[in-house]
Amino acid sequence: MNPTTLPDWFRPACQEVEAALAAGRLAHGILIHEDPGAGGLGLARWIAQRVNCRNANRAPCGQCQECQWIASDQHPDVARLSPEEDSAYILTEAVRNLIAELALTSHGRGYKVAMFAPADALYLNAAQSLLKTLEEPPSRTLLLLVTSQPSRLPATIRSRCARLRLKGPGKAEAARFLEAARGAGPWDEALAATGAGPFELLDADPAALARLRNDTLDTIGDIGSGKVQPPGVAARWGEKNQLPDLQVRLACLEIWVTDRIRESASIRDVTHLSGQGKQSNICRLFELSDAIRDMRKLSLTSINKTMAVESLLWRWARP
Repeated sequence: MNPTTLPDWFRPACQEVEAALAAGRLAHGILIHEDPGAGGLGLARWIAQRVNCRNANRAPCGQCQECQWIASDQHPDVARLSPEEDSAYILTEAVRNLIAELALTSHGRGYKVAMFAPADALYLNAAQSLLKTLEEPPSRTLLLLVTSQPSRLPATIRSRCARLRLKGPGKAEAARFLEAARGAGPWDEALAATGAGPFELLDADPAALARLRNDTLDTIGDIGSGKVQPPGVAARWGEKNQLPDLQVRLACLEIWVTDRIRESASIRDVTHLSGQGKQSNICRLFELSDAIRDMRKLSLTSINKTMAVESLLWRWARP
């Protein structure tokens, strides 16, 4: 991402950083609280470029060697920690090694920067290892913690960081951003399929997501009307090679149920929510919503996906 052409929704956060720098009060630890997919890591890179760019009077330029190295994660003074490929966590040893590196003299004239994304993936002991660095940071050192779930970080870490909020764009703005970045496509439907922010879809196939969403919504309508039965659908959705698709389908279902709940809140007589003229109980929708959230967590485990999906779909099937 070119720092000179930032998305518009980055501007308020960037302006806060500029104001802190101008006043000489940039915190050594910054917790970037992003909406999911809003681009928190991109903002962290922009901050790293801002404090290391060679054009100090109008940074970051995006063109100097420092900016380009940071954009490609190759700057010797800027490190990023994320979960290892075979782990869901940022490990304690990796954090301790990084802290030791931060104590060394920088290679350039800017800041030494450590980015943690997502920061909520830090093991508890790994997070606690950061406390001393946050309390007594080496000179010109910056810790950037990116997360959409700050409550999952220890309170001791949150209390020692300045908070920087990154709100995501509306659907129309997100679709325009993706079209500019990736080219034309059914981005509106792709965004509706996952409920994710645009940065989570930069590598996605929008047409495939749109097809998956339409199939999922058609299927849930057929189940609600009794045209199809859950066992056959569960067998198709729960296949081993369908796990990525299942994640999208569950996101689609959760968004669909949430929309139905919102609709019902503005209608005294909660009727026809299944789209088939059948009176539906708001409690049934809430139960289905809870079951979908549980299933989204369980789908990442070794649970029998077919049986779990079937149990979920029976909650919506005609009795």
